[in-house]
Amino acid sequence: MGRISRAITLGGLLTALPLLGGCGAATQNVRAFRAYANEDPNLNVSIDRIEDMSVTLELVDKILLQQSYTPGDMWPRRLGMTDAQFRDIKAELRDKYPYGGLEHAEVPILKCYRYHLEKTLEEYAPPPEKAKYASLFDAVGALNPRTKDIKKHWIAYRDATAKLAQATEDQERISTELQSLPDAARAKREPELAAAQQKVLQAQGEVLYATDAINNDTENLKSDAELTSGDRQQIARDAFYALSVAFRIELEALALIPIITIQSVRALAGVGSGKTFKPHGKLVKQVWQMPSYVSGIKQAFLRQADLLERMTGALAQALKTDVKQSPGMALAESVVDQIVGITLDSFRVDLKAGAEMFIFSSIGTPDRNDEYDFRGRKFKLDYRIQPIVLVNARFDVVLDWIRMPGAANLGFGYSTDRVYKFGGDIQQTTLSQQLGIDGVASDVLEAGMGLVGIRSSAKVATFTSGSVHQVQATNVDNTVATAPLRLKYTQVDVGYDILWLLRDDKIKAYMEELVVGGRYYRYALPRIVYELIDTPTPSGNKFTFFRETPPQFIASEFWMLAASGRFGQGDTPRWSPYLDLNFAGGVGPTKFYFLNDPNPAVGDTPANRTNAREAAVGLVGGGALGLRWRLLPRGSRLRLDLRAEYRGNMLYTIVTRDATFQGRALRTDFGQFDIFHGPTIAIRGAL
Repeated sequence: MGRISRAITLGGLLTALPLLGGCGAATQNVRAFRAYANEDPNLNVSIDRIEDMSVTLELVDKILLQQSYTPGDMWPRRLGMTDAQFRDIKAELRDKYPYGGLEHAEVPILKCYRYHLEKTLEEYAPPPEKAKYASLFDAVGALNPRTKDIKKHWIAYRDATAKLAQATEDQERISTELQSLPDAARAKREPELAAAQQKVLQAQGEVLYATDAINNDTENLKSDAELTSGDRQQIARDAFYALSVAFRIELEALALIPIITIQSVRALAGVGSGKTFKPHGKLVKQVWQMPSYVSGIKQAFLRQADLLERMTGALAQALKTDVKQSPGMALAESVVDQIVGITLDSFRVDLKAGAEMFIFSSIGTPDRNDEYDFRGRKFKLDYRIQPIVLVNARFDVVLDWIRMPGAANLGFGYSTDRVYKFGGDIQQTTLSQQLGIDGVASDVLEAGMGLVGIRSSAKVATFTSGSVHQVQATNVDNTVATAPLRLKYTQVDVGYDILWLLRDDKIKAYMEELVVGGRYYRYALPRIVYELIDTPTPSGNKFTFFRETPPQFIASEFWMLAASGRFGQGDTPRWSPYLDLNFAGGVGPTKFYFLNDPNPAVGDTPANRTNAREAAVGLVGGGALGLRWRLLPRGSRLRLDLRAEYRGNMLYTIVTRDATFQGRALRTDFGQFDIFHGPTIAIRGAL
C-alpha cells in the first residue's frame, strides 16, 4: 500500500505540472539560483554579464535582420551549440577575464552561446554580394504575400521594446533617486516621476500594437500549407533553426537577469570598502545604475522571448516537427527549468537533525499606565510550565521547480523520528491533516498546493509538565492556590510567497521571502478576567479596576490575516544570517463569567454566574534571528549546514465587550501578554 500511495502522490504531482506552463519566459528559475549559489558578488563579473545580455539582443537582430542569406547556406544550421562545443568553449572562457582566477565564479551558458554565435557568423556567413536575400526575414517575407512585411513589423517591434526598456530604466532610476530625498525635495520631482511613468505606459501601448502585427504574421506562417517543398521548405526550416536559437539564448538571458541584479546590488554595497572594478566593453551606463539598466533590458527580453516562442512554434507546426527537436534545444546543459524539465537533480534530499526548545511565558501588564489602573485587584495567575525539549531527525525529498524552491515536499512515508523529548511533544503536521484529510489524499493535496506556490504548515505543541499558581496581586510571593496545568497550542499557517511576483529583482538581494496569507491560533489557559470602569481623575478619565473573575479556563482561538518576511541573502557560500519578521491580526470567540456575588460564602455556582460570550481581537507580532553556517567546501555537491535560530511570537488579546454600569463604560482585559518562543539548533544536509 505504501508504494501505491507514493506512486499516486508522484502521479498527482506530475499531472499538476502543466498548470505552470511550458517554456513561458516570465517564470523564475530555481535551477539558475542553485547554479550560481556558490559565487561571491563581483562587479567585474556583473558588468561582463550585463554586456553579454546587451550583445544577445544585438545577435538576435543580426541573425534575423542583418545577416545575408541564400537558401542552402550553412550558417543557420550551425547556430545551435552542442554539448561538446559548450564544454570546450566553457573551458576556454574559464581562464579569461573576468573569470580567470575566480575559483567559484560560474561561466554562464549565455556567454558561451555568445562566443559560439559570433564565431559561427564569422566563419560561415557568405559574402553579402552573393546572397539572394538581404536577411533571413527578407526570405521569410517572400514565402507568402501575407508575410511580406514581417521584417518591417519586427523592426517596429524591436524599436518599441527598446523604447520600453529605456522608459522602464528611466522610471526605475528616478523612483530610486526620489526614495532617498526629503519630503520637500521629493515633492518637487514628483512631476518628473509621473512623466516617466506616462512614457512607460505609452511605450507599452506601442509594444502591444507592434505585437499584434507580428502575431498576424505568425498565424499566417502556421497556416501556410506550402512550406514542405523546395526552397520554401529550406527557407522555413532555416528560419525555424535560427528562431529556435534566438529563443533559447533569450530564455538563458532571462534566467540570468535576477542573478545579475541581486549580485550587482550586493557587490555595489562593497565598493566603498576597497573593492575595485573596471568598466569595459560596450557597457556605457554608470556602474551605480546597473540594477535600473537591467530592469529596463528585462522588459525587452520578456516581450521578445514571448514572440520568439510563438514564431518558433508556428514554424514547427507548419514543418510538422517539434521545438524540442530544434537546434536551439540541442544543448542539454541549461539553467532554465522549462528546458531541462524534471530530472534527477530537480529533486533535493533534505536531512535535518537537531534540537528544539519551545517555551511559554506570560508577561503581566503594568499595574497602571496613562489609560488603565489595575490597582485594587486581588489576584494574579503565575504560570510555571516546563519548556518542551525535543531532539529529532527528519528526512524529506523536495522538488525544486521553476520559481518555487521546495515546490513540493514529498515525505514518501518517512515521518519524524523523535530521538528524545522532555516536557511535552511537538508535532509538525500539514494543513490537510489538520483538516482531517489523511493518506494519499493528504499527500496529493499538499503537493498540489506546493506546485501553485501555496505554503502551509501546522505546529501542535503539548506542554505536559506545569502548574498554575494563584498569587496575591500585591505580594506575588504569596501563593493562595496551586493546580497542575497542561497546555495544548495549535498554529496553522497558509500563505503565498509574493516575493516571486514582484518585478523588482533588487528587493531579492536582501530579502528571501515575503509571505501573505492566513493563520489560525488555538490554546486554552486558566485566566482571571479583569473589568475596569471609566473613572474621572484629576488628569482626565481613566479606566480603573472594578471587579475580577475567579480563575477559569478560557480558550484563545483566532482566525487571522498574516504577513511575514525573511531578510537575508539565502544560501550564500559560507555563512548567512537572517531576520524574520511577522505580523498577524484577526478575530475569534471568547467566553467567560463573572460572579454576581463575590462573597466566598455564596460560592462559584452556576446560579451565581453572569456569562459573557464576546468577540475578541488577537494581535501577533513575532520574529526570529538565525544563522546558517556552511560546513563543507562550496564546490561540494553535498551541502551541510549548521543552523541556529531563536524564534518568538507575542500574542495580545483585546476583548471587544460593550458594557456599561450606571452609565459608565466598562472594559475587559486579561491583564497579560502570552509569548511562545525558543531556540533551535540543527545540522541540515541537502543533496
